[in-house]
Amino acid sequence: MPLTTADTTASDTPAARATSRCVAILKASSVLDVTSHHPYFELTLRQQGVYMTSTRRTVLLRSSWATVNIGDVAHSPGVVRAFQRFAPEVEVILWPVRLEERERSMLRHAFPDLRVVDGTLGGDGPSTPELAAAIDGADVLMHGSGADAFQSTEIDWWREHVGRPYGYFGVTVDPLCPPTMATLPELVQMVDLLPPSYLEDDVKDRFDSADFVYCRETLTLATLRGQKITGPDLAFGPDGTFAFDHTDAAAAARLLEGFGLQPGRFACFVPRLRYAPYAKIYGTEPTREQMRRDAVNRATVTHDLAVLAAAIETWVRVSGLPAVVVPEMSYAVELAHEQLPSLLSPQTLGQVRLLDRYWPLEEATGVYAVSSLVVSMECHSPILAARHAIPTVYLRQPTETTKSQMFADLGAPDLVIELDHRAAATVVAAVTDIATDPAPAIARSRRVAANADDRLRTAVQACVAGRPIGLPAPVETGDA
Repeated sequence: MPLTTADTTASDTPAARATSRCVAILKASSVLDVTSHHPYFELTLRQQGVYMTSTRRTVLLRSSWATVNIGDVAHSPGVVRAFQRFAPEVEVILWPVRLEERERSMLRHAFPDLRVVDGTLGGDGPSTPELAAAIDGADVLMHGSGADAFQSTEIDWWREHVGRPYGYFGVTVDPLCPPTMATLPELVQMVDLLPPSYLEDDVKDRFDSADFVYCRETLTLATLRGQKITGPDLAFGPDGTFAFDHTDAAAAARLLEGFGLQPGRFACFVPRLRYAPYAKIYGTEPTREQMRRDAVNRATVTHDLAVLAAAIETWVRVSGLPAVVVPEMSYAVELAHEQLPSLLSPQTLGQVRLLDRYWPLEEATGVYAVSSLVVSMECHSPILAARHAIPTVYLRQPTETTKSQMFADLGAPDLVIELDHRAAATVVAAVTDIATDPAPAIARSRRVAANADDRLRTAVQACVAGRPIGLPAPVETGDA
């Protein structure tokens, strides 16, 4: 591939120095023998006086944070699906932090051609040849959807040793929760009051040096703008879970048969504690912060689950149909069995099924897709339900992060019910309305999924094209 070069002067930044090293290599060759490049990289090279053409794009997706939470499991395949749908010419390589065989099996079934590479980065570079090859061939490093910008080591190594573009796709940066307890309106005010020097300098530098930062809700967007992050393409770009659509219909049918349920004639209810008990989940010695969180959990569990129980009671009474209690996180199986029976009336309890195991993501989506309603204290089950136009309600606990804003950003603020002193009455009214006339809630779920698709399409295509995302303001809410 012929090159044309010209003399230019690069700025003294890590990315510019890395690009200059690449330019030096390129100028030493008469032919560029590569199979891929990225538009951001191409633009920088042209500024350096190197011109090239190619059609291949490769994204190295660093994601898959945990397997004890089907919401976390859904991030990676959701982003992969978004690229398959909106930029099919792009190859996405998944570089997972944590995957068990169950999740790998799901990925093989859902994405037979997906390349998954394992390995870590250290002082000697990539720990496996497959990771080294993936890094060598990737045009862009993408930090996947999640509750924070976790991967500082990987980002810093990429900046120093690779110098190609990198960015964040559907991340939350919550500067307040934990330890703050707050409603979403309170978080909006708190974010606005933070001084621009709040974030640590190294965190700000990673964001400012990125090529794109797509925030999974507008409170993260407001946070980063308030911290004067101006370098990247900074915009609202939803959680990749919104694109996840793979189901295991056979497993779902077996579960329904075992519980004596009929498609379209039952509702799902998802419990949780205010803080996930990770020390208990992973069998580790609790830190002081985990001890504090456990105390909060024990003080609030009855109050919070009583609101979920009110939703269950209302559903059974108004619809006359059964309810099934299911987990989004692994610990919720034990939580449901220990806490919920004592909070339900004997008449209702006879209509309630408690799943006695943690279930795979694709089985969960298969069940949600044929349910009548999903009421969840976790935020990702409503996303999975909305993908299939299922009515859904999210019971938001005050320890939850700013990620809860995503539903309002997608046109459905009424999908979220804050767990305050009015929560029980509010959820009773919401479930009554859905059981009586589900059409408005179905339309709301469709609206959320469609708006998420529009945003994901724009984010994916902007990432691939290397130009600003140019998203409009958050969508109007409309009628439910």
